[in-house]
Amino acid sequence: MSFIKTKKIPLIIGLVVLIVIFIAWNAKGSSNTSTVSPVVGDLVRTVELSGKVVPDQDVNLAFEVGGTVAHVYKKVGDTVSKGDILVDLDTSGVQADMLKAAADLQAAEAELAKLSGGKDLQTKIINSKTSVIQNIVDAYTTANDAVFNRVDQFIEDPRTQNPKILFAFKGLELRDSINAQRIIVGEIIAKWKTLVSNLTADTYTVQNLEEVKSYARTVGVFLDNVSLAVNAFEVNPSLSQTVIDKYRTDVSVARNNINTVTSALITSSQGLTDNVSDVPVQLARVSAAEANLTAYKVRISKMSLYAPFKGVVSQQDAKVGQSVAPNTVVTSVISPEYKIEAYVPEVSVAGVAVGAKAQVSLDAYGKDVLFDTVITSLEPRETIRDGVSTYKIGLAFSSPDERIRSGMTSNISIETLRKDNVLLVPVRAVTTKNNAKYVSVQDSNDSVVEKVVEIGDADSKGNVEIVSGLTENDLILLNPAP
Repeated sequence: MSFIKTKKIPLIIGLVVLIVIFIAWNAKGSSNTSTVSPVVGDLVRTVELSGKVVPDQDVNLAFEVGGTVAHVYKKVGDTVSKGDILVDLDTSGVQADMLKAAADLQAAEAELAKLSGGKDLQTKIINSKTSVIQNIVDAYTTANDAVFNRVDQFIEDPRTQNPKILFAFKGLELRDSINAQRIIVGEIIAKWKTLVSNLTADTYTVQNLEEVKSYARTVGVFLDNVSLAVNAFEVNPSLSQTVIDKYRTDVSVARNNINTVTSALITSSQGLTDNVSDVPVQLARVSAAEANLTAYKVRISKMSLYAPFKGVVSQQDAKVGQSVAPNTVVTSVISPEYKIEAYVPEVSVAGVAVGAKAQVSLDAYGKDVLFDTVITSLEPRETIRDGVSTYKIGLAFSSPDERIRSGMTSNISIETLRKDNVLLVPVRAVTTKNNAKYVSVQDSNDSVVEKVVEIGDADSKGNVEIVSGLTENDLILLNPAP
């Protein structure tokens, strides 16, 4: 007894150690001898999320301008159609200012009529524009004839990117310059043609005239160089003096024609300027008065809030007589249709796609009441939530349901992978050695052998697909010893 008393604590510690070893040994043996057979079933992988029910459309409305509330037409819960007035401000003060702006415009227009002679000036302006346009067309026709008919007769491949003057003369730099200029004037005449085909008194601008003057100057410089070249042509077996004289005459006529139409352009444009020179200031005053009147009309249009879509008023804070500051939300409208918004973590986003179906339960009705939904949107850019990259998705309910309310918490199950009739085993039965996958199998003699297997996809329930290496009749060990 004395021995037991003196060795009591060491004996207790030893006993505890023996018990722990015994339990661990039995647990290990139990784990090693637990077996299960592979099963053929459907491999289903899902992503489980939580989300919130929100209106499909939700808008907060505020006035862009401040003022006093004059009328409140809709209250919370009222159904509205697109375009219905919800709230408006008192417009009496702005209406008075708008009437004054309208009177100022009338006065400015009357003064303009006095200065310009009323309709006579408009007629003169239109006639002057028509004259300028006709001269632009004449100038185009003249340039077209000068280049394509009078010059191109002694240029090889004139309408290509490699035109060449046919006959020799002294001055290689001049020859190269003419060849290069021929490409440029061809492009100019094409632009000129496009301009005149669309030109009317309504579309004409001073910029059009400046462009044509620039075109004419370029063609004129080209003809000047061509004239120098033709005058340097020398008689040879393939070029007679008669032909040279004809070329010189054609080029001379082309230059004179270009100079003539250029002068006509300047004269007609000056006539147009003269016809409007007396009234530009008053025209500006009329424009300013019109802009002022338009500004008041726009201001009045901003003093009413309209329903942007069919829906239900979800908030109405406006009260008649209340002073409202700009950009302060006074009313809100939501659509009668609802959707779910949720965020998918980066690690789970693979397989989540627009068009995929998902089952949803709402906390309000319990997990056994399921609603069918479909993914309608998946934002490509991440949203950082609690330091994790997530991707916002939207889900639409497959059918309307009166039980659904805005703000309800939803539990979402999205099927991201499905394989029918595949061989499945618990993933904990698979071990890895030397980059190969093994499963421990118990044979008919209760011996354990390791079989090399090829695995496929894993599901969300702890199972993995066996592509090859096992059959349904095998007995596999769960949690095999390493």
